[in-house]
Amino acid sequence: MKLSGISIQYPWLAIFLFAIISAFSIFGSNSEKENRKIKSGKAKADYKFTKAVSREFGPDGSEIILLINHKEKNGDLFEKGASESYKKLIKRIKKIPSVSQVFSFDQIPSYGMGLIRLSLFPDKGASISQRNECRKRALNHPIIVGHLLSSDARTSLIPISLNLKPNEEISNVLNLIRKEANKVLNGSKLEAKLTGKIPIDIARREAMKTEKLRFQIIGYVLSAILALIFFRGVVMTLIVTLPPFVGVLWTIGMLGFTNERLNSLSMVIMPIILTMIGFTNAAHIVFQFRRELIIGLGRKEAMTVSMQKLGLPCMLSALTTAAGFASLTVAESNMISDFGRDCAVGTLITFIAVILLLPLLGLLPIPLKVQMESHSIKINSSSWQKFILILIRFVIKNAKWVVSISVVLTIFFGWLTSNLKPDMHLLNQLPDESESGEALKQADKSLGGIQAIRIVTEWESDNDNPIPIIRKIEEIVEQEKLLSRPLSVRGVLDSLPGFGKDLSLRMPLLKKAPQDLINTLYRPDINKAVVITRIQDLGVAQYTPVYERLERKLEELSKSNPGYKFGLAGGAVGWGRYVHRMLNDMALSLAAASIIILVMISIAFRSLRIGLISMIPNLFPLLACAAVLAFFKMPLSLEIVCAFTICLGIAADDAIHFLSRYLSEKKNGLDVNHALEISFIRVGQVLIATTVVLLCGLGSVLFSSLPMYRAFTSVACATLSTALIADLIILPALLKLFDKK
Repeated sequence: MKLSGISIQYPWLAIFLFAIISAFSIFGSNSEKENRKIKSGKAKADYKFTKAVSREFGPDGSEIILLINHKEKNGDLFEKGASESYKKLIKRIKKIPSVSQVFSFDQIPSYGMGLIRLSLFPDKGASISQRNECRKRALNHPIIVGHLLSSDARTSLIPISLNLKPNEEISNVLNLIRKEANKVLNGSKLEAKLTGKIPIDIARREAMKTEKLRFQIIGYVLSAILALIFFRGVVMTLIVTLPPFVGVLWTIGMLGFTNERLNSLSMVIMPIILTMIGFTNAAHIVFQFRRELIIGLGRKEAMTVSMQKLGLPCMLSALTTAAGFASLTVAESNMISDFGRDCAVGTLITFIAVILLLPLLGLLPIPLKVQMESHSIKINSSSWQKFILILIRFVIKNAKWVVSISVVLTIFFGWLTSNLKPDMHLLNQLPDESESGEALKQADKSLGGIQAIRIVTEWESDNDNPIPIIRKIEEIVEQEKLLSRPLSVRGVLDSLPGFGKDLSLRMPLLKKAPQDLINTLYRPDINKAVVITRIQDLGVAQYTPVYERLERKLEELSKSNPGYKFGLAGGAVGWGRYVHRMLNDMALSLAAASIIILVMISIAFRSLRIGLISMIPNLFPLLACAAVLAFFKMPLSLEIVCAFTICLGIAADDAIHFLSRYLSEKKNGLDVNHALEISFIRVGQVLIATTVVLLCGLGSVLFSSLPMYRAFTSVACATLSTALIADLIILPALLKLFDKK
């Protein structure tokens, strides 16, 4: 390995290269930004259409929502005391300078005959009968219940619009709203929570940032402690743990220096991936380095021999892993494409960091403690080695049974995995018991959710009457059980006084309705109108069929009504399709990565047979864990696919190291059995040590408050454990049966 040879033969040049790369990385780390753009396809078209509709009709009311709920099960907002607190809070929030609009249900007028305005909310001194009358009037209003007020009058949604000043942080305004809510509602029977796209996004990013830092520190500390136990010395521990850490810093810095934007997936998941991959390769080299020291080689010679033996397998494992990640770059979504690019580049950079920095650290004039009696190269020197020798001999003796059972299980797991469906919930991206999450659940339960869908109607002639068509759209929406009650200009007309079923006769009365509301529903100046509905946080797997049915029915409606065009807009539409497409992309890329790894292993070892042999141990752990998910009807979420991608790379790395050692021993003249025994003992103990360290490092994340982190960690730990079993049991058995040369 020429690059590692630089560190051994020309240490000052290596130090210079280390300093230069580090300097560029430090400079570049300040230019890290998040990329949320959509690459192409239907999701991008949805996004553009939604933006256009927002420009024409304004926000859909889902950006910032204040949810007010009565704490008592049988209470409602019309009670004495509760109504006063409600009105006071609305008044106080309106006075916040950056708040441009607060739209509560009590602002919607109710008219009797003769356009007599009727109160929807009781005054302070109202009697019980007056309060009951207001409650009845509000619950019977066509555009209030199901949109701004729950059917039990216990919960209210209040959309809030902001007009931020230059350089004003939106989180500061949200904190002011919370402060006013806490002040007004303190001691009352009401509680207020903020939710909506913006508060949810802020809560998600803040939690991810906090948890990322916290658990990376905990994970590194736990990994270092375990490494200290395995390597029996502080110096050896630093040698094996520092290069991967430096590789992560280099990657983030170099990507930033080249002005590449890091999305949330890359910022959170990528450091974990690179640390795991880098640590695995570093551990193999350090174990070999220590072994060479034990047999009496000098430090420089021991490091040279170690790099000669393991440099190529480490490079091959880095290339196969990078190629696997590179397969993600063809994904439709920018998030997945950029994630694949970042991880591919990061894998190679981390590899460079390991083979450049590790020899430097190993050659530092610092005493190394190498316990000869504990690490003898004799096969039968310890009880541990006796145990693993018994295990490998059992595997060799029963290779046919091991392979047969493995093949049957792999096929069975593959069949179960076919039932696995991609899905993702908004709530899983939020920390447990977060304000936005609790409000989201309450809104789902009481008001049909907060995620808005706008069905846009456009007509050609200025003389057309769109009201009958809008009613047909409402009927389509009402057929979908997952959608909330539709809101449209037709509903507003229905709330106005008048006789007869022809609501178009009431059009002149629209000026009596709140114009802010009308402008979000009806634009006769551009021949457009929208019907607004909402969908609960049921997961993208249920979103997509709903959207497909809506679009199909709207297309039929367009055919039967020439001159009318329809479209779906809203964050829920774009997000649902985007995530669904993203999950499918990652699943397909995972399959592509498996093929790429097969090809590269076959080329590297110049044997298709060896490449095919390596595939079952690589795929077995993924299929096993995926089958468990499918059996318990758990969804294939984004974080789980990420875990599978990581574990495929690590499983392939472990298989490469085992195969490399096995083929090397055979080249030295050993038969299959003895080559497997030596490989199992030498490489197996490294695989066990690295897996235990990784499991302990990752295991800390199981205590995360974010469900997506816990899901990622659970699947990653289970898959890594299964991968270890596959590499130590299934792979040797396959080699025993099918490698006869």
